[in-house]
Amino acid sequence: MEVQDPTKVRLIDAAGEEFADKGFSAARVRDICVRAGANGAAVNYHFGDKEQLYVETVLCAHHCGMDMEELPSNEEAGPAEQLRAFVHGFLSRVLAIDEPNAWRHRLMLRELTQPTPASDVLVREVIRPKFERLLEILRRFRPDDPDQKLYAFAFSVIGQCLHYRMARPVAERLIGAETLETLDLEFLTEHITTFSLAALERAASEQDRESPRLIEAKPSL
Repeated sequence: MEVQDPTKVRLIDAAGEEFADKGFSAARVRDICVRAGANGAAVNYHFGDKEQLYVETVLCAHHCGMDMEELPSNEEAGPAEQLRAFVHGFLSRVLAIDEPNAWRHRLMLRELTQPTPASDVLVREVIRPKFERLLEILRRFRPDDPDQKLYAFAFSVIGQCLHYRMARPVAERLIGAETLETLDLEFLTEHITTFSLAALERAASEQDRESPRLIEAKPSL
């Protein structure tokens, strides 16, 4: 989502800080306008109301993440490289906690743990297309698997990536902040990709071993 109007840019940034710190209910439009250096009626003029401002701010926060065009197409790369690209793009935003627009990540974390109606829009317009793309990649490894298994594989990949943001405070206490910093983007991309590929390969080999037993166990009519 590109925001061109300077006032809208300031309102989004100000709203992001307010919503990330206080949540939707506690944030006040007046405080957002003061922080943005905007007229008190600016929110209504540019967004309609506080609810729509929140939705647009959440969408803006998520759009700092991976764009679909960053992923190689089926013709450009094999499934393993596509999975690596997906993990790298997703992780690059999950781990970007010290950048200037850190409110984006705080707000997304709040929305993930305390979802509001904005999550319906977020899932429909942003998250679902990326999730479907991940399913397409996994389906190239496991074309005969039911959706149930593909969903589980997809959530496993996403869960590994999110862990390094969600569990960061605990992880720092477990191994120390300095050691945790060595688990950087490139290291974790390779680790999560390799780990996921091994799981996909193991699932395939186990299915191959089980198939004869299933055939033998099938009752004769």
